[in-house]
Amino acid sequence: MEPEILDLRGEKCPDTFIYTKVKLEEIAQSGGGILKVIVDYPIAAESIPRSLKEEKSKYRVLEVKNVGGNTYELLIEASGEG
Repeated sequence: MEPEILDLRGEKCPDTFIYTKVKLEEIAQSGGGILKVIVDYPIAAESIPRSLKEEKSKYRVLEVKNVGGNTYELLIEASGEG
């Protein structure tokens, strides 16, 4: 299954986290899946996973990788809600 893509280039914190969380909730409600978040704000590549962990959310960060310059891709799993 291909991940859904959320391109947040040009966005800053806390908007990056808010948009990510809203999209993860949509994915979870539709049965679950993987979300690929693209950010070009390096702080967001650290704060999104940290914020999800602090909230003890049901979302699992699978990978954070730098894809060049200030651009990062985050893969986050959203489990479906029964």
